[in-house]
Formats: sequence, C-alpha cells, structure tokens
Amino acid sequence: VNVLGPLGNGFAVEEGGRYLLVGGGIGVPPLLGYAEAFHKNTVAVLGFRSADRVILADRYQEACKEVYLCTDDGSLGRHSFVDTQVRDILEQDKTFTAVLACGPKPMLKNMAKVAAEYGVPCQVSMEERMACGIGACLGCVCQSTEVDGHSNVRNKRVCKDGPVFLATEVEL
Repeated sequence: VNVLGPLGNGFAVEEGGRYLLVGGGIGVPPLLGYAEAFHKNTVAVLGFRSADRVILADRYQEACKEVYLCTDDGSLGRHSFVDTQVRDILEQDKTFTAVLACGPKPMLKNMAKVAAEYGVPCQVSMEERMACGIGACLGCVCQSTEVDGHSNVRNKRVCKDGPVFLATEVEL
C-alpha cells in the first residue's frame, strides 16, 4: 500500500483560541480532534438527520465546554438545523476566535452567513470528490470569490488549496 500525505491544509487555529465547532453528519468526526485539543475552550453544535444517526456525541461531551445536538426530525436535541442553534449562541456570545464548520455545502453556506452577521470569522471544510489529491486533475475544483486582473473568477482546488478555506474565499 502506498500512501501520499498529508495533503491540503486544516483549520487555522491558535493556542488559547475559543472555537465554535459546527459539524453536520459526516462532518462531525473531522472536528473531534479540535474539540479534544482545545478541550474546554470549545462549544460544539452537531447536526444529524435523526437520533439513530448520531455519532461521537459522548466524546464531544467529554471534550467540550458545551454540546448542542440538532436533528432534522426532532428525535434528539433541538428540532432544527445547526444554523438556528449557532445563531442563538452567537447572539449571547460573539467572542469566539472563529467558527470551524464541516458538513454538507448548504450547511456551510448557512454557517458562513450567520457567522458574518455576528462578525465572527468562519472557516469551512469543503466536501468534494478528489481523484488525484495533488491538484493536477481539477476534479475537485470549487469557485473562488477572488477575481484576477481580467475580471475572471479563479478556481480553488479543494485537495491542494483546501480543503479548509475562509468562508469568504469560496462560493458556497
């Protein structure tokens, strides 16, 4: 077995920072390491379709200061999408260093919007299919908000330039 790695970049975090971790579905596991590394300086909002799909909630409970669960069907935690819970949290406390979000693109788009409303920086981990992993095939391209000198929109390669971007860097 040949392994090529590590590839891309992770969330830009700083020692002593306070982070609001927002995970949706399969976006929950990648954030666990940040919860454990920053221990009680994190608040987690985890979203799932239903109670039977919840994963790692106990590990987040051990690592984070607070954990909020949201389910689409209301079978566990709050009956809402994660952005509703995040809005409630940021209304009370805007002093987070950043929102770190990982999950489906519609969730990331909503997280970027809510974080921007409250003036909290937001980093998003993009989920795209990646073929080569080194940026050659362009199979994982997402549109950038940056424009070159000719008013052309630049593309970002999720595998090489990401998968983590500032929410303001990419079109969600």
